[in-house]
Amino acid sequence: MASIKFIAISLAVLFLCLSGQTQTASAADTCTSQLETLVSCAASVVPGASAGPPSKQCCSALRGVTHQCACNTLNIINSLPAKCGLSTIKCSAKVRVQE
Repeated sequence: MASIKFIAISLAVLFLCLSGQTQTASAADTCTSQLETLVSCAASVVPGASAGPPSKQCCSALRGVTHQCACNTLNIINSLPAKCGLSTIKCSAKVRVQE
């Protein structure tokens, strides 16, 4: 359950970061457009929402996010608490990936 909350919070922070930034670099624009498609995953990760499997649109959007874009985004999210004077978020739960 904690991992779902972390993902939901991460997505919320991500969308806030993206909406408040002006990006000019082509790679940043590409990453932003990739991440914007993940809104179709909200029902699968927001606490209190449907606990069912992700939709086909969500899985398709997730496949469209490059490794570099995902890692850069997670690095940004992980750096925010320190910049806000908060404790760093540490996740120890192992997430099993289904194929």
